[in-house]
Amino acid sequence: MPQDHPARGIHDLYFLKEKADLKKDQKYLNNGRKVHEEGWKYKFDENKSKELLLRSHGTALSARTLAKAEIPGKYFALAKCYRPDVVDSTHLTEFYQLEGIVLDKNVNFRHLLGLLADFAKRIANADKIKFVPVAYFPFTEPSVTGYVWHKELKQWIEVLPAGIFRPEVTEPFGIKVPVLAWGIGLDRLFMIREGITDIRHLFSYNLHWLREAKI
Repeated sequence: MPQDHPARGIHDLYFLKEKADLKKDQKYLNNGRKVHEEGWKYKFDENKSKELLLRSHGTALSARTLAKAEIPGKYFALAKCYRPDVVDSTHLTEFYQLEGIVLDKNVNFRHLLGLLADFAKRIANADKIKFVPVAYFPFTEPSVTGYVWHKELKQWIEVLPAGIFRPEVTEPFGIKVPVLAWGIGLDRLFMIREGITDIRHLFSYNLHWLREAKI
């Protein structure tokens, strides 16, 4: 994502005072600078890349993994994420994201949809799933969001944002094959599986509720 892109406003939110030491990553930094300056035609600011922040999504883990990934390969991580969302029954300012990537010359968008549907069925026992095209995700193109039906809330819950990594993400690491990527809302999948109607209950101190919920 260009350093001056307005979409950064929803991601670059909670900054730390400390700065990153990128000396050991200079090769990737130079490759990234080339993609930015030749692709988006602006002056890349190395100091901007040294800013540390609490991640708003787990893509940072996938990007770091690409530097040492094997092809073909499958990689997964559980990320704690932070966003200044308005707290309600399906939103918290802290949440867990199940991050994953699959690299292979033969994978495509159909494989991605199949994986997402399988995750929803196996993790949340979902029986109603739908996919909606996404106009813009910063790191993937094409992009999609998967929704799962919550029986108790009687509404569709967004839990499966995903896509295929853009070349601007993979080229700095020398990767030329398709990379399927997703960041699954693990807390929401658990809500659906257990019939929980308020995500805040997952962090409840109410021992009576926790025993009754059989979590």
